Amino acid sequence: MKRPKTDDGGTSPELAPDINAAGIGADSEAEARAEDRRRSSAEVRRKYDFSVIRLLRHQKGLTIEKFAKVCGISYAPISRIETNLIKPNLDTLDRIAEGLGVPTHRLLALAEKREAQPGKAVERRLGAFSFKAVAFEGVEILVGGGRKGALSSDIDARSTNVTSILVRSGILDIRMGEKTIRVPAGESLHFETGFQHRLEAIEDCDIVLVTHPAA
Repeated sequence: MKRPKTDDGGTSPELAPDINAAGIGADSEAEARAEDRRRSSAEVRRKYDFSVIRLLRHQKGLTIEKFAKVCGISYAPISRIETNLIKPNLDTLDRIAEGLGVPTHRLLALAEKREAQPGKAVERRLGAFSFKAVAFEGVEILVGGGRKGALSSDIDARSTNVTSILVRSGILDIRMGEKTIRVPAGESLHFETGFQHRLEAIEDCDIVLVTHPAA
């Protein structure tokens, strides 16, 4: 039986096609895996933007290494999640949410990408104050105001929501029981909506009133 001839490199010419085919096959598999990763990454970016995790982490003043220790996760997957390279499983997401101090469903809601949803403002009156109001997912925004001397009716939402009032012009008094807080133009006030309160315009005023769920 004749042995196959070898080339100068010591590789049998008869075997070379098989070796090359194996190399090509390995390259094809690597390319296929890379393409799968690209598709997966694109799918993650299409549905979610987990860069919000980095934003929340920075707000807490945590480096990724310190945050990883808080979560009990290696910093490498957190980095890949924050840059939308991979999508976290539920256990990882729970740990990250706990590390950020927010419920998991809230973190997902913050990360979820949504198409812009047009809406229409409606007329809203609070006593002598008139507003244009819009609402979305538990947040209500009222933009308007009242003339000097305008009073609202007593507002008692009996909820755990928070109200933020910004006075854009004029002076507004906010009465809470026996206490009155004066808010001049350019300043704001934040309080739990469950407290009964009433608005009074000390001067013609233009205000923005936002009611939203407590954090």
